[in-house]
Formats: sequence, C-alpha cells, structure tokens
Amino acid sequence: MTGWTGTVCGTVTRLPFQFALDLADDGFVVGHSDRHRAMSWHATTGTTRWYGGIEGGLPSDLTAVSPGGRVAGTARVAGPRYDIAKAVRVQGPLPLVPVDRSTSRDDRVRAVNDANTVVGMSLLNGSPYRAEAFVWTDRRRVLDPPPGTWTWTEAVAINASGWVLGRAWGTDAAGSSARRVLLWSPTGAVTALPPLADGAELLPVALTDDGLVIGLRLAADGRGDAVVAWTAVGGYDVVAAPTPNGSPVTLSVSDADADGTVVGAVRDERATPPLLPFLYEAGVGFRLMVDADGVPLPSVPSAVNDGHEALVVVDGRSSLWTPCR
Repeated sequence: MTGWTGTVCGTVTRLPFQFALDLADDGFVVGHSDRHRAMSWHATTGTTRWYGGIEGGLPSDLTAVSPGGRVAGTARVAGPRYDIAKAVRVQGPLPLVPVDRSTSRDDRVRAVNDANTVVGMSLLNGSPYRAEAFVWTDRRRVLDPPPGTWTWTEAVAINASGWVLGRAWGTDAAGSSARRVLLWSPTGAVTALPPLADGAELLPVALTDDGLVIGLRLAADGRGDAVVAWTAVGGYDVVAAPTPNGSPVTLSVSDADADGTVVGAVRDERATPPLLPFLYEAGVGFRLMVDADGVPLPSVPSAVNDGHEALVVVDGRSSLWTPCR
C-alpha cells in the first residue's frame, strides 16, 4: 500500500473501566466508568482507584493526565436549570479540587502538564455557541485571542514549558470570517499560525515540548487527508495519508507524544478491514498498528505516551496497546 512503511505489533490489555481517555508515560490511565464516575488504573501495579465528585453523587470524569502523572478532568455541580461541569485537578488530601463552583461557565478540560497547569475551554451559559479558552494555574484565566471578534476559542494542548495550543472561530481584525490556529506563550501572548495553502484547514491536536505543532489537514471538502507539523523556524511539513494505489481515504489524528510520535487512523472503504490505525514518526513514516497476532486493531487509537503505548477499544472495551519489545 502506497505510503505505508510496515507494521508495528503490540499486546492488548483490557482495562477495568469502560472509558479510558488519557495515559501517562508510566502506563497510568485515567477516564470514567459507564456511570460517569472518575477512575484511574496503573499498568505497573494493577491498582484501580475510584474518585468521588465534588458535589454529592453527580458525575465526574478524568480527561487528561500529564506525562509525569498530573491528573485533571471535570466534575458536576448543581446549576439553576441543569448540572454544570467544572474543571478539577487531583491534588493534596482531597481527591478532586475544583477551579471554582461558578455556574456561569461549563468547562471542558483538554490537557494538563507536569507543572499542574490545566487548559481547555468554557461554554458560556446563557450565550449559545460562545466559548472561551482558559488556562488554570493558581487561578483560572481566560486566554485572549488576536484582535477581532471571536465567538469560539479553545485550548487543546499544553507543553512542559507552558506554551498552549488552540484555535478560534469568528471575525478577524479586518472584518472577515476566519478560523485560526493559535499559540499562547506562558505569559499569555498570542500568535496566529499562517494559513495552509489551497483553502485547507489545520485542525490542531498536540504540541511537543520543543514547540512542534501537530495536527490534521482538512481539505476543502472537509475530509482529513494529511498529518501536519509546524514550527516557527521551518514552517509547515505536510505528509499525505497512506493510500492503496492512490484511492481516496479519510485520515484522522488523535494524539501525539512529547517527541512528536502521532497516532490516528486511515479509513479506506476499499481495504479489508477498512479502518487502519497507525503510528507515525518523522523519518520512519506510517506503520500499521496490529495486535500480537498481526491483526490490525479494530479502532482509532485515542491517546499515546512516550513509550508508544496507546489507548484503543477492542471488543467494545477500552484497552491498553503496548508495543512488542
């Protein structure tokens, strides 16, 4: 198949809870049960931990863990009309520490780094289709977009140095409708990445510790067709999706580790099976992810750590895929 450089095998370990969402470098996995109760599991010790909410028996989930094991997510508080999700961290003697209990914002946590800095976005209750990117260190702080009128901003990743990756939709300073990929410095200064060529859109996914932005190219028809990397010095590097004999495919990118190894999947309706999960490394290329028997994994890997372990769904259950040694 054109663009593939081989396969990489791994063993699959079924996890003790239904929804695994992120994993640290040592195999510490976070997520939630089918009853939306926050949970974690450690691959080395086999220890499972349940976490309480921050208000009664309302739902909670852990959506992010840093490479070194800092944990963040959301937990619900009772609002005037419906329950509100608030950003939480696992810290100190209390299992879940909320950023605040305000019902004016409904939080979505996307990432946390080893300094315990959390990023994500908040939906503004009472303002439909409005969202603002936030960073939470000692206090919650809104990340300001470039000049213009932006109705939606979100932060999607943070690296070890505190740089934040995100995006914005709205109207730019010239009054034109725009979508922008943004980088915020640790002090909050914002830079908009230059647009891709040919009307394509960059969907940002990850930010490495040395400042490499990784994402997915969306073609004009909305189909994912390439892995994209960007640096301030080198600009864009666009790597087209692997294809069999040049037939059209749809590519998705889920995550990348701190060094830039990417996981995602290609969907090719002419292939058997049509879903082809991959591990991509610069200088190595796209490798098909398979199990210990050489069978392609039946799902899109959702997260990867520096050991190239990945979270996948096998037989309807969240599982940990560990590369063969």
